[in-house]
Amino acid sequence: MKKFFTTAMAMTLTMGMLSGCGGAKDGGDGADGAASYTWKMALNSTEGDNAYDTGAAFKEKIEELTNGQVTVELYGGASLGSTSEVLEGMSYGVADVMVESVGTLATFTPVANIEAAPFLINDYDHFMAVWQGDVGRELKEAVGDAAGFKLFGGTFRGPRIVTATKAMTTIDDFKGFKLRAPNLEMYLETWNWMKAAPTPLAMNEVYTALQQHTVDGQENPMVDSLNYAFDEVCKYWIKTDHVFGANVVIMDADYFAGLPEDIQKAVEEAADYAAQKVSAEQLIKIEEAEARLLEKGCEIIEIDHAAFASYYDNFIEEKFPDLKDWADKIKAAAPQN
Repeated sequence: MKKFFTTAMAMTLTMGMLSGCGGAKDGGDGADGAASYTWKMALNSTEGDNAYDTGAAFKEKIEELTNGQVTVELYGGASLGSTSEVLEGMSYGVADVMVESVGTLATFTPVANIEAAPFLINDYDHFMAVWQGDVGRELKEAVGDAAGFKLFGGTFRGPRIVTATKAMTTIDDFKGFKLRAPNLEMYLETWNWMKAAPTPLAMNEVYTALQQHTVDGQENPMVDSLNYAFDEVCKYWIKTDHVFGANVVIMDADYFAGLPEDIQKAVEEAADYAAQKVSAEQLIKIEEAEARLLEKGCEIIEIDHAAFASYYDNFIEEKFPDLKDWADKIKAAAPQN
């Protein structure tokens, strides 16, 4: 069930909307008499990041599909608030649409944890088969229904890897290893399972923490990690490829339900377009990132993925038994060679 903003914030936002302030969800009538919409899109990142670029592609397409009836304004750099603030305040008009990972909705429903479950997806083709197929549609619907949102698209972010101050190749190497991990249950349990020492930190604290050896590594997609300049503090880039995360377009469910049918269809089509466009671009960015890392003198380390995946065989069943059916569906969606 969707969490609510504080009473004070809710009252402030409500008064703002009643007095005509703030971004309008139905900004008036267009030239043909149809309602026009100006949507605020909340983004934590800036241009060049996967989520931001997905939002930009969504904006481009929906404005084209609706002939300008819908206009999307991009607010990057978390300028509308943190992820939790935006999600909790979306129904009050903090934002009309957002691009974020499915896993960030785990604070609203435990089903969303499945997006960050380790070693379920093998590669890009498997990812696309899941998130552009029936399993992805079912999962987005289940998460959205439980959390009070509508989820669209599913952009490939690239597999999560580990950047570290020392070389590691085996499961035993990770025991006691102190690394920054997102403060979400699935990520923390993933590293606890390996007997590592996951440490939640805000992303803007990670570089300094690596410099000072408060942590000795962090985990994120390769392109994101390079954008944060972690190559300056981590020589070893370990391709664990443990999670293939998806960024989705998120809207408040009640607001979406009140939109005209043609606008709803445009949202879905624009989100799918953005997911396919940016996913393909991300593959190229990963190749370019690897080349840049080698030029900078970093070492890219391959691991025995089969051994790591086998180590996590019983992880979901023991730690998240309610997600086992979803895990089985995701694994079964792998393309057959």
